[in-house]
Amino acid sequence: MVALDNSALFGRSRHLRPSWRWLGRLVNGIWLLAALLVLVAISWRGFSENGFRMASQWAWRYTCLVFFAALVAGPLRRMMMLVFPRLAPPEYISRKLVWGFCASYGVYLLSIFLPNVISLSAGATLMVLFGGTVALVMAFTVAPVARLGRPPLIPEKFRRTLLGTASGYFWLCYSLMALARISGPHRPDVFYGISLCLMVAGLLIRYADHWVKDAHHTQSDISATSF
Repeated sequence: MVALDNSALFGRSRHLRPSWRWLGRLVNGIWLLAALLVLVAISWRGFSENGFRMASQWAWRYTCLVFFAALVAGPLRRMMMLVFPRLAPPEYISRKLVWGFCASYGVYLLSIFLPNVISLSAGATLMVLFGGTVALVMAFTVAPVARLGRPPLIPEKFRRTLLGTASGYFWLCYSLMALARISGPHRPDVFYGISLCLMVAGLLIRYADHWVKDAHHTQSDISATSF
């Protein structure tokens, strides 16, 4: 019986199924790595203006990479569900990455705000308040918030609209800033060219995902009406 029942020796299934338990610690890992980058930059350049400038630069670049991962996680997961459904990560990976982006973006804003604590700069304060508001909107609307046994506090369509507006705002601001860095009188920086290509690629992947989804729904409707 043991020889016939392979699940007794090798588990319940012989198919490869990865473990995604580390996703529960993904958000903490993302913001801790951002904080570590800030601390390393400050310890390297010292507790000075140059140190905080490098710290905010490292945190900003890292945060943009996390945003790209959050941008494409959902579409890539749906593609994997079509080809390798058993290897696809759980659906909540997008939510974890968005929360990780918001947390790392908060670390970046903190690295900008700290040097201006003694003499508050109007520009830095406005940027921190506005950027923090955008991050809070994304973090609050990425998952439905509801009391136990009651409907969500924010309706589904309104929540998706807020999330799409906040993420689209960040994408547009970063893309325009990267274009200004590339074409303006700044010192050449390869990172902004690469990150701008990633932002465009992420947008195209999301467009392709919506196109495939709409085509699938249309095909399903045609099949349903033909019988």
